Amino acid sequence: MPGPRLHQGLAARAEQQLLLQPRMLQSIEVLQVPAQDLDAWLQRAAEENEALLVERDLSDPGEPGPRPSGEAAERHDAWLQAQPEREGGLEEALDAQLALLELSAERRGWLDLLVACLDPDGLLTAADEELLVLGEAAGLQGGAAELGWAIAALQQLEPRGVGGRDLVECLLLQLDPRDPDYPLLCRLVEEHLDDLARRRLSGPARALGVEPAELERLLERLRCLDPRPGRREAADRAPVLRPDVIVEPGEGGALEVRLARGSLPAVSIDPEMRELARTRELPEEARGWARERVERARWIVEAVEQRGATLLRVAAAVAARQRAFLERGPGHLVPLAMGELAAELGLHVSTVSRAVSGKHVQCAQGILPLRRFFQQATGEGGEEAPARDDLLEVVRAIFAGEDPREPLSDDAVAEELGRRGHAVARRTVAKYRRQLDIPSSYRRRRHA
Repeated sequence: MPGPRLHQGLAARAEQQLLLQPRMLQSIEVLQVPAQDLDAWLQRAAEENEALLVERDLSDPGEPGPRPSGEAAERHDAWLQAQPEREGGLEEALDAQLALLELSAERRGWLDLLVACLDPDGLLTAADEELLVLGEAAGLQGGAAELGWAIAALQQLEPRGVGGRDLVECLLLQLDPRDPDYPLLCRLVEEHLDDLARRRLSGPARALGVEPAELERLLERLRCLDPRPGRREAADRAPVLRPDVIVEPGEGGALEVRLARGSLPAVSIDPEMRELARTRELPEEARGWARERVERARWIVEAVEQRGATLLRVAAAVAARQRAFLERGPGHLVPLAMGELAAELGLHVSTVSRAVSGKHVQCAQGILPLRRFFQQATGEGGEEAPARDDLLEVVRAIFAGEDPREPLSDDAVAEELGRRGHAVARRTVAKYRRQLDIPSSYRRRRHA
């Protein structure tokens, strides 16, 4: 009996695939970085690409924004007071180390004086003459000899680099003399720091007699050093929120929405690298290398510009939808879904999600996460139902008004919400109560 017959043939079919090019991935990455992290992100990108210039105007303290209202300021103060106590900074860390040393009162006095003179980066920038005058005024003896001993002792403490008289000494203190690369690393820090900061590597490579690959390896070692060791001890403190968007009243009662550009550095393409990419006197390989760097720098510049434009569009649309909350505060948020706003702006919902992720808005109600303005409706009532945060405030107010001798149960609060037009289940009330950090009725009971 003959076996089955196999038929072979060719068939064509149409299929669509979305391939993200590196340029698109760059734009997506920049879009989702919040303002307080974008500065560091751009600095790292500039270190990796000589064609990218990142410049900050140190004379610009930032843009003023709308002052919070009285109630908003009180809520912000209450939030700050509720934060856990943080560990101390550099001075406390050094004091703890000094407490372990067996020091005479005189020498401990000199070290305490030096610690008090450190700048926020942990550097000892005051001149010896000034320190001697301060020591004499404090009644310390020993003069220059004791001062020199105290400086040397301070520079042995952690974090390494603390007590350096300038940036060069700070970095040198962090190098290990037993390291085989120690001589080369010292020369790079002492003689070529400016060239390294500008990524001008040909001069240092020739001076040290090393190949470019070897120089890159040494640079990786230097990148592990901390130019601001004093800041490390404050890393666990609450970060300062930097708003990405500012919303404030404009002319004619309109809301003005703008980017907080004063908090971000300016990015551009290095004109020297651009000219290098065009110079025909260079070998084609060198020009190709320069063109590739310039092109990647252009991607970042365009990505930063596109980030601002997208964020501004999304923030303006959110402000228009949540105008009542921006003007009158809690109790006036309206339900808003990201998909709904994305359809209105003609954007993909993932783009809106990245645009609001980690971003903050400065308005009359304080500095708030942009994502907070996207709230689901609670209970029944469709578009008339309150937003989740507003319902939380209603639940908080009900519990606050209870008789402490007869505290309300979760069922009683659910019934009260129903009388106010909010159909909420008891388990939802219990969940909100826990989120508000309100104990159970048994623990809240107060006897006369």
